[in-house]
Amino acid sequence: MDHPLHNSGEFERVPRAFGPFSRPWVPGPDGRGRRLFGTRKLGFRALLTALLLVLGSGLVVPITASAATGDVGVEGPSHSGTGTPTGTKRQTNSLWFNDGIWWGNLWDASSSSFRIFRFNAATSSWTSTGVVTESRANTHHDVLWDGKTLYVASFRFVNDGLPAEPNFPTTMRRFSYNTSTKTYSTLGTTQINNQKVETMSIDKDSTGRVWATWQQGNQIYLNVTSTDGATWGTPFPHPASLSHVSVDDNSAVIAFSGNKVGVMWSRQVGDTTDGMYWSYHVDGASNTSWTTPVAAVKGQRSGDDHMNLKWLDASTDRVFAAIKTSYTSASQPLIQLLALDTSTAAWSAHTIATVAECPNRVIVLIDESTQKLRTFATYPKPSGTTNAGVCTSTGGAIYEKSTPLDTISFTTTKTPRIVDADQYVHNVTSTRQNLNSSARGTANSGLLVLADVNATNRYWHFYDPSAGSGGGTADTTAPTVTGTSPAAGATGVAVAANVSGTFSEAMDASTITSSTVTLQTGTTAVPAAVTYDSTNKVATLNPGVDLAAGTTYTATIKGGSGGVKDAAGNALAADRTWTFTTAAASGGGTPQTVTLTATADTYVSSGATGTNYGTSTMLGVDNSPVEIAYLKFDLSPYAGKTIQSATLQLRSAGSGSTGKQNVKLVTDDSWTEGGVTYNSRPALGTTIGTLGPTTTNTNYSIPLTTAALAGELGTQLSLGMDTSSSDGLDLNSKEAGSTVAPKLVLTLG
Repeated sequence: MDHPLHNSGEFERVPRAFGPFSRPWVPGPDGRGRRLFGTRKLGFRALLTALLLVLGSGLVVPITASAATGDVGVEGPSHSGTGTPTGTKRQTNSLWFNDGIWWGNLWDASSSSFRIFRFNAATSSWTSTGVVTESRANTHHDVLWDGKTLYVASFRFVNDGLPAEPNFPTTMRRFSYNTSTKTYSTLGTTQINNQKVETMSIDKDSTGRVWATWQQGNQIYLNVTSTDGATWGTPFPHPASLSHVSVDDNSAVIAFSGNKVGVMWSRQVGDTTDGMYWSYHVDGASNTSWTTPVAAVKGQRSGDDHMNLKWLDASTDRVFAAIKTSYTSASQPLIQLLALDTSTAAWSAHTIATVAECPNRVIVLIDESTQKLRTFATYPKPSGTTNAGVCTSTGGAIYEKSTPLDTISFTTTKTPRIVDADQYVHNVTSTRQNLNSSARGTANSGLLVLADVNATNRYWHFYDPSAGSGGGTADTTAPTVTGTSPAAGATGVAVAANVSGTFSEAMDASTITSSTVTLQTGTTAVPAAVTYDSTNKVATLNPGVDLAAGTTYTATIKGGSGGVKDAAGNALAADRTWTFTTAAASGGGTPQTVTLTATADTYVSSGATGTNYGTSTMLGVDNSPVEIAYLKFDLSPYAGKTIQSATLQLRSAGSGSTGKQNVKLVTDDSWTEGGVTYNSRPALGTTIGTLGPTTTNTNYSIPLTTAALAGELGTQLSLGMDTSSSDGLDLNSKEAGSTVAPKLVLTLG
């Protein structure tokens, strides 16, 4: 519901006709609105001249006009023929950034349909591509761009406080993108549910499955596709009792941590359990396997049905939720930012604006280049405009408040971003993506937000081409390496030492990998895991085994276009290379124990013989359909050693098994994680270990036959797992995280 009346003011409007000179527009300088045929500024002669031009050529010819006094932002196309085209509950998104271009899902008044529009940053204007996303006028939408496919969830909506209604299909349309022609093409439409609902949101997990959530029958509902991202299953309620909510409650879904999907929902039943609740699902687990809900905030009036969720990235792994409360005292928070630190599972709450400031319908965007959170919401209109300072649920003006990511603190200072001097603006929306992030495909995106002026059936937008709030300059400074460990030229370095480099600024974690941070002795590469600590801006290389004694090593942090980059996409200017020497051997013949993480893992399935599952967070082992897991370990550094013992460490995921699984040698090492399918699977050889029966989410150690592994030292070791049991087992893959990844423990002589 909406402050101050706690009544949304939302309704399905009867579209009213708009004449040809309603208010066409052209962009103005500095984002300030400029209008063609604006009734405030142009006289009859100008209107007549414009009309003759239109009638004579069929084209609207731009006519110079001043911005209306008090306008901020740019007035856009008409959405006459539909009601609230940007939606009214803030988890829905209308915009996305792809191929260096902003795109939008906008209503096209001339064709009476929603279509894909392209944003021209140079002229700050929108152009329809002609690609239809939805022909039903009174629908709301949530848009998701995953870097390859565009997903548009479209639903008929009920008004605030009304129950869901059956027999109104909610659909998801998918579109591919052609980079050469910069065009979208439809891939088909599937049905998510058969309900008219108040709101709906979607996101995609690491296995390729798209999730959706909504409120139906006073309960939080979900649905999910298969890994094709298209075929929906049967909707089901969240299993927790706390997901039983009021008719006014809503939910939102977001993928996070690289292998999880979270759902947040409001609970307003009028008792001490009221609040905003959070629960998550690990990718690959059964659909109904969700964690016990925790309250991000709790207490009567601590929540409302407005929320907007974002995930920062895998390096810091924080989730942010901009929410609305139902508090009524002037000093209490009306919109808040809730922040989840996934390392501690703790939520913190930060006031964005109080009841006295009269904010409404808030969204949050993450600007990675400047490490800022930028929030946008409706506030009372500024002085000098019609209805200035009026606190109403009908609308107002769109303002921005921002804060640094590392120290979250919102002041009362806010900046007007969209103001129509004589009308109310409302329902601001933008993108699910993080801004100015090379890791997310939004490098140099700037910022674009879209809103609605209901009274005139017009879109308005604010575009900030820079990376950061306040019209600042984009970060173009290359990062530097400010320190290394061991230091360059160091001697007597411990053989168990890690290698690290400290950077001058926040880095793009996705560019810090075992390919860009390397260690070698002579021309031989040292197998190692590479991680990035975003808090301290440190990249660490952890060798898979102890270094050789009395040996000189060369460490390299790669620069240039293929090297490490900062959060704004600027590359380290050149390779940073240094050497160090380990301490001499002290003698003795103590056995060496090494723990190796799988360098590749995947599984294949007879149920999808041409499908590759290399990016899945789980490994399937089953006999119906036949599922075979494959693992690869690098034993190349251990030529000439002898194996005293060998243990395979695995962790079960969302499914245990009453059967037994066989660990077998695979002599063909040519298979790749991203290429192998059931049709191209390598043959399994001798059984060297067994597992089972098993339960879910449990660690297992499988002793392996050492004699069978002796010939693998100095090479790549490939293992396979099959079973004769139809009670399938799911195991965590390395994509599920380093702590649960398959490992091989060797004791070497």
